[in-house]
Amino acid sequence: MSPTSEQEKQSEALLATLIEKNIITAAQAEVVRYDCSSMGVPSWESLTVRGWVAQEVLVEEAPWLGKSLDEDQVKATDRSVYEQNLRRYESLMREILE
Repeated sequence: MSPTSEQEKQSEALLATLIEKNIITAAQAEVVRYDCSSMGVPSWESLTVRGWVAQEVLVEEAPWLGKSLDEDQVKATDRSVYEQNLRRYESLMREILE
């Protein structure tokens, strides 16, 4: 089984669980599916970005997400550090060139 189809199955299972527990509506699940297909974002990312489900709830309802979300947070931290370094570099370059 390919990773994509496994991810799709997990995504559908997550959406079904969230609907069943009245955490999101069926209409919201359709929007998430659209986000996944049109933008290629994972369902859990769409849910959190839209503010429909807190990250803690996602991990509670889908424990397998814990590792993925932790990796996403590390990437975001790395990106933040990179952006800080870039701003500092640009500032130093302006000082040198002036």
